[in-house]
Amino acid sequence: MRRANGLLLAALGASAAVAVPANAQDDDTRGRRIVDVAFGAGLNTAQPGNELNHHVIPQTIRVRVGDVVNFVVSGLHVVRVYADGVSLQDLRTQIPDECEVNPTPPDEFPEQCGFDTGFPVPVIPPFETLEVYYEGINPLAPPPEPPPPPFAQPSAAVNRVEAVSFLEPGRYLVICAVLEHFNDGMWAWVEVRGREDDDDGDDGSGEWDYRPSGGGHH
Repeated sequence: MRRANGLLLAALGASAAVAVPANAQDDDTRGRRIVDVAFGAGLNTAQPGNELNHHVIPQTIRVRVGDVVNFVVSGLHVVRVYADGVSLQDLRTQIPDECEVNPTPPDEFPEQCGFDTGFPVPVIPPFETLEVYYEGINPLAPPPEPPPPPFAQPSAAVNRVEAVSFLEPGRYLVICAVLEHFNDGMWAWVEVRGREDDDDGDDGSGEWDYRPSGGGHH
C-alpha cells in the first residue's frame, strides 16, 4: 500500500509539473500568451433564463498581437467577435427596438426578433453590414458537413472552449449572439496591441490606456 501511495504521489507530482506551464500562462519563447476568458459565469449558474450566467469575464481583455484567447463557454452561448471598428451602437442599430428588451415570462419575443433563423431561441444574425472577425460554434444550428480526413469536426457541445488568435492590433467587440443574453449585457472588448508597442499608456498598474486608430468604438 505504501508503495502504491508513493507511485500515486509521484504520478500526481509529474502531472502537476506538466500542467504548470499551461496554467501559469507564461510567455513562450516567442512571447505569445494564452489568456482564459469566462464566457458565461460558471457552470453553477448555467440554467436556462438565469441572467447571472450572462456575462463575459473580464469585460475588457488586453492582449498583444499573436496572443490566443480561450473563450471558456459555460451554458448555451454563441461566441461572435466583430472586426476592429465595429461598435456596440453599430450592432444595436441593426436590432429592432422591440427586440432590445427581454420579455417577462410567460411573454415571448415578437416574431420578428427571431430574424427568420429558425432557431428555438432568438439568435442575432451576422448582419452583412458588420464585418465579423470570428463566428463561433452555434449548438442550435444543424451540424455542418464533416471535414475530410484526417480533420475532425469541432465540438458543438454546449460547454466547450473556443480558442481565437488575434493577429492584428485593434479593438474587437465580442458578444454572445443569443439575443436574450446580449440584452443582459453579455459582451466584452478585446484590446490588441502590437508586440513591439511600448508601454507609454501604462499607468503603473500593468494596464494601458487604449488609443484606437479610428472613432466610434463605444
